[in-house]
Amino acid sequence: MGDYRLLRNSGVVVGIILLHLFSFASLVSSDELQFVVGETGEIQVTPSLEVKGSPGLKPDRTALCERIHIHGLRRFKHIDKYAHSLKLVVNASTAGKTSSIDVCFHRNLSRAIGMCPHSRWEKASKGLWVQTMSPFDHKILDVRVASSNKITLEVSAVEELFMYRIVFLILGAVLLASAATLSQSLAFYYSSAMAVGIILVVLLVLFQGMKLLPTGRSSFALFIYSSLLGLGGFLLRYIPGLFQSLLTEMGIDEEMYTPVAIFVGAFLSLGGAFFGFWTVRKLILTEDGSIDVSTSLFVSWSIRIMAAVLILQSSVDPLFAGGALISVIIMSLTLKRITSLKFLLSLYE
Repeated sequence: MGDYRLLRNSGVVVGIILLHLFSFASLVSSDELQFVVGETGEIQVTPSLEVKGSPGLKPDRTALCERIHIHGLRRFKHIDKYAHSLKLVVNASTAGKTSSIDVCFHRNLSRAIGMCPHSRWEKASKGLWVQTMSPFDHKILDVRVASSNKITLEVSAVEELFMYRIVFLILGAVLLASAATLSQSLAFYYSSAMAVGIILVVLLVLFQGMKLLPTGRSSFALFIYSSLLGLGGFLLRYIPGLFQSLLTEMGIDEEMYTPVAIFVGAFLSLGGAFFGFWTVRKLILTEDGSIDVSTSLFVSWSIRIMAAVLILQSSVDPLFAGGALISVIIMSLTLKRITSLKFLLSLYE
């Protein structure tokens, strides 16, 4: 009985201590600046807390610091923000453009204000700092001004929708669900190999043709660089001029540009298609004309890995992207089982 009373009294004491600690934490957090995504448009911040010995500065130098808590959206209430990202902007006033402003973006609540490691501090270029984050994340923004003069900073956030992330999600889901089917389809192998063959033939011809130009292979390097960056508009303007330059170097009249372009395009397409067709026949198909089992298994898992990468890149929020990947996997497995069950039922009938 005495032990029971002792435990009960200890529990009461621990509860009182925890209640006081919770009240103290709430009091401290209420004094700090809060930026709520979707509710707070922008806030004006004037760093005023004097911190001495901040990492990256001289030990005897005093800096003015401030902390802002960034509170993201709730995931289940804002599923429509799946493909959105949040651009956080810290902009100094005109008087603070020339001041040394450092920003530390982290999520360590136990870290004191202004005490981020030296490697975590980022310089605000000309008083402007921009960082992209998930609109559902909760982070801490520490601002440090290495000056005795108080500077006003404006903290704002802009939500951005990226349609390519939705395309990644749809394409990844389709590839993941159809990986087994595609790995056993001759049409998929022939079309993929032909497309790759056409691209390789075109690049080979461009590489050889650009040797005739005054700029030499630097034009080819520019072409590859622009392709990697996805500058489609630049390519549409660059390739016709390149083709005309090649024809001019060969001594072909301007009236023959269109017929020659059609002939060259058809020749490259047929050449690349034949290369892809030959590759499939030699490397993928067995002697009896069926698809090699090991090749099919390798291709199916390659498609699944590529699909998983696409789905994980469909959202800037890792929890949302991971949840989407798990959901797509479960749906694809369920669909596969339903299809197998229907097939077995059709056999019994």
